[in-house]
Amino acid sequence: MSDHVQGLIAQRPDLPVAVIARRAGVAPSTLKSLLSDAQRSPEAARTVSHATAARLLAIVPDELPHRDRGYGGRSTDATAALRHVRELLTAHPHLSQAALARAAGMSLTTLAAALHDVNAGRPRSIQKAAADRLLALGTRTPLPERATRRSDTVDAQPVVNHIRALQLRYDRASTAFIAQIAKVNASTLASALIDHDRNARRGISTDVARRVLAVHELPPPAFQRQGHVTEIGLLRRLRGMRAAGWTLPAIAQAGATTAKSLTDFAKTHTSTPAVRAAILTAWARLSHQPGPSSQAGRRAAAEAWDPPLAWDEHSIDDPDATPNGTRIPGFPQRWDPSLLQHELAFFTRLGLSHPECLRRLGLSTRRARELLATPPAPETHHTTAA
Repeated sequence: MSDHVQGLIAQRPDLPVAVIARRAGVAPSTLKSLLSDAQRSPEAARTVSHATAARLLAIVPDELPHRDRGYGGRSTDATAALRHVRELLTAHPHLSQAALARAAGMSLTTLAAALHDVNAGRPRSIQKAAADRLLALGTRTPLPERATRRSDTVDAQPVVNHIRALQLRYDRASTAFIAQIAKVNASTLASALIDHDRNARRGISTDVARRVLAVHELPPPAFQRQGHVTEIGLLRRLRGMRAAGWTLPAIAQAGATTAKSLTDFAKTHTSTPAVRAAILTAWARLSHQPGPSSQAGRRAAAEAWDPPLAWDEHSIDDPDATPNGTRIPGFPQRWDPSLLQHELAFFTRLGLSHPECLRRLGLSTRRARELLATPPAPETHHTTAA
């Protein structure tokens, strides 16, 4: 087979090897590697599939592009060849148009367009060499074998399902971001998913699948979807962080967004998934510690914005809810049992241990026990921050 290609090159020294490869429907790099291996050592020559060898051996010098005849040489009516293609597709369900196009050394778009015209009863011509190769499929040239999965790949469907599940759970969970967290090439993952959509039998690299399936949680700027979150709740969170002394740039940095995006939301009260995720991320990071800006706190006081701990997660998104606490992070608080229980429950929902809760609240274990042992007053009111 390599001798045949070498003969073609000797007869047409003006043609690049890539042109011969394209005519045979073979990747130019593959043909160049075959020739290079054969030149180094005939005994070490690489083997190729029967279909590839047949396509290379079927090429004759007269079929190669020629300056006087133009790139394709002579044309002929496509009807007979494309009827044969239709019969092959009907008789062999595993075959695809793409596989037949590769076997005949044609582009898929050319074959598909020609089939469409012939099926519609319109006249269509194709290169005579291409028509001959199509008619030879299944007779002189073997049909492409059923696609088999490479040994270093696995079924891509679990990976597809896993990515879709992550995207349902998280805002801002693009395929590229998931690839970044999984430490795989984003274009490699995207290509594998496209190939799977086109042909479910196509596999995905074992290593890529392992890395993607190992991702169960996504960090910011992705954020778990929370269907109960409302626009008023987001606005309360943003204002609460300002009341705690955080500036818009600091909040934006914590939420992996821009201060302009937050300013636009504060004006329009209309959020996007990106803004929603950014505010929730910043809230989780900043709402229980004092910010460095006294100016932000003064602005919040002038606007009568409530501090973070004036809300709990059950009420902050309720448009009809009213603030139920005024403790500002980092400042002394007059404690009573009901307020302490409220804030312990709040921190516990965030996943903090009991000692961590008390450390955040600035209370000793002994003082907390004394407060919790005190019977609550019949009615306790916590005034809203002015």
